[in-house]
Amino acid sequence: MRKITIALLFILIIPSAFAALCSDTDGGGASNKDSALKTKGSVTYGITPMIDTCLTSEEGVSTNSSKWLREYFCENDQRQNKVYDCTKYGYDRCTNGECVGSGSNQSTTTRTEEPVNACGNKRLEKDKGEQCDPPGSICFGKTSEQYGVCNPDCTCKISKSAPAAPVVCGDSERDTSEECEEDKDCPANYLCSSCKCVKQLTPEEIEAMKNKPKPQAEESDEDEDDDKTGLPEVNLSSTNFSDNAGIKATSGITSFFKKIFAWLGALFG
Repeated sequence: MRKITIALLFILIIPSAFAALCSDTDGGGASNKDSALKTKGSVTYGITPMIDTCLTSEEGVSTNSSKWLREYFCENDQRQNKVYDCTKYGYDRCTNGECVGSGSNQSTTTRTEEPVNACGNKRLEKDKGEQCDPPGSICFGKTSEQYGVCNPDCTCKISKSAPAAPVVCGDSERDTSEECEEDKDCPANYLCSSCKCVKQLTPEEIEAMKNKPKPQAEESDEDEDDDKTGLPEVNLSSTNFSDNAGIKATSGITSFFKKIFAWLGALFG
């Protein structure tokens, strides 16, 4: 019985010793990568399987859909992996671990995205130069009185009967009577202020203006000196009080009553 058990162990161990350590279900690798990219496969090395997966970026993490695919394959009986850009091989994207779309075996095939024409998407995009959208619709100028039809290039063709638009400073549209609407409309070292280009003062010029004397203050000081010199002089000497007219009148009245009393005394005496 013991001999039978040892024989069975040899039968099980010897084949596994000569079996490949790495196995790939989709046959990926450097020589057959194009066809393997469109098949979700897995590579088993030992007892651990690794499945092809999409990545958020070339060095990102797993995701369900993107343009990056991490493809696992066997090379020299070792498990290897490489990240591929599915769009560079003619596919549309990577979905659930495989490149999908109109695949091509030409590795040099690249897809170029056509520029999206903003005009006609029914969205007014002023940053792309649009005045209206879609073409053929009614469009308006600066006021509701100005209206017209949207051109094929998404510019608004105002009716000739519409009145001229009023000049408005700060509406981001530079009119002929305006020097500027933004600082970039002015030459170097100038800023836009009230739609006029004014020179940008340097810190030295600003400091010089602060220290400049004020002529009006000097004239005011001179006027104050003139007012002081024109005031009348007042004589406050004691002579003005000794000859006061009221004092003289009081002395005269006193002498009069003295004479009356003296006459009455002589009459009844």
